[in-house]
Amino acid sequence: MAKEARERGQWGGMAWLRKYWLKIFLLTLSSVLAAGVFVSSVLAGDEKFKDRDSALWMGAAAALVVVLVTASETALNEREKTKAREEARRTAGQLRLWYNDVLADLSEPLGKLAHEYAQAYAATTATPPAALTAAQSGESTKILRAVLVGAATLTAPLDPAGLPTARSAFYRLTDPTRHEFTLEDWAGRPYSPRGKIDGSAGSHFLHDVLEGRAPYHAGADTGLVSKVDQSGARYRSVIAVPVVAGSREFGVLAVDAPGDTDLTTPHVRSLQSLAEFLGATLALA
Repeated sequence: MAKEARERGQWGGMAWLRKYWLKIFLLTLSSVLAAGVFVSSVLAGDEKFKDRDSALWMGAAAALVVVLVTASETALNEREKTKAREEARRTAGQLRLWYNDVLADLSEPLGKLAHEYAQAYAATTATPPAALTAAQSGESTKILRAVLVGAATLTAPLDPAGLPTARSAFYRLTDPTRHEFTLEDWAGRPYSPRGKIDGSAGSHFLHDVLEGRAPYHAGADTGLVSKVDQSGARYRSVIAVPVVAGSREFGVLAVDAPGDTDLTTPHVRSLQSLAEFLGATLALA
């Protein structure tokens, strides 16, 4: 691995030197040709110079070459900018995958640990102190808000004003027999999501996502459509993930975005990690 890294570094350094000297050469050539255009124009305007026509044609040819060299420099710079942007995107994608891997390895066992702790505490029949109850309520609200804002801003691209184009919502399971989920809070792009998910959409949330412990992803990556709002055109990509801790089932974290390519497969892993942190919080609270 170290040897490969050194070789990549050497090749990268050589490539940089080649591009550096190529730019020096193009700059020098354009400067010389520009000087030639100036000299030719001076000679062509000098009545004492015998071959004024040749000087004029030479100046025109040099000017044409200057234009071509300048265009080559511009194209080279644009290629470098494009490569830099592509490299930045690849690096960001790789960092996101590493982040997801680390976060997922932490969030799932944390949720199980919180569930086991809550069960063990409940078995003691001890009454929590009022200060602890207040702290749990306050902190759980902050964490829910942070999860929703993070889900809205870390998924779909932001708009030109830097605002999220995605919308996130936490639906708590309120009536399993009626397949009913109630909106607890949301964040991101207007407008407010549905206040209640029930019927066939609630059945999908309950059986496919929550009880199945499986994310649902609608969009270009999967070819699936939203089972919550199948006829709507405002949000074309959707990810819904279960919010659980151990055997406890709290509800569903859902994110939607207007473009069918806005929410991609790597986003599913990110939302699962956020949902597991939320599940751990709810288990303790």
